[in-house]
Amino acid sequence: MDAARTFLAWIRTAVGLLITALLLVALDVPIDEGWRLGAAGLVLLLAIAAAAQGWFSWRTHARPPGNGEAAPDLRIGSWLTWGVVAAGLLLLVGWVMT
Repeated sequence: MDAARTFLAWIRTAVGLLITALLLVALDVPIDEGWRLGAAGLVLLLAIAAAAQGWFSWRTHARPPGNGEAAPDLRIGSWLTWGVVAAGLLLLVGWVMT
C-alpha cells in the first residue's frame, strides 16, 4: 500500500509540473519568449523525471525483497527542487531582460 501511495504522490508532482509547463507556453506572460520556452522545456523534463521516479520506485518496492538485495536509491527530489529553482531563475532573467 505504501508503494502505491508513493507512486501516486510522484504522479501528482509530475502532473503539477506538466500543467506548469503547459501554462508557461499557453499564457501570454510578459516574459521574453525564449526564456519562457526554455523554462517550460526544463519543467517538462522535470515532469518526465518525476513520473519515471514514481514508476521505478513503485516497481522496486512493490515486489517482495529477495536474495538480500537492497532497494536502489532512486531519490531525485533534490534534483527536481534545483530544476524548479533553475526554471524560476530563467523566468526571472527573462522578465528582467524585457
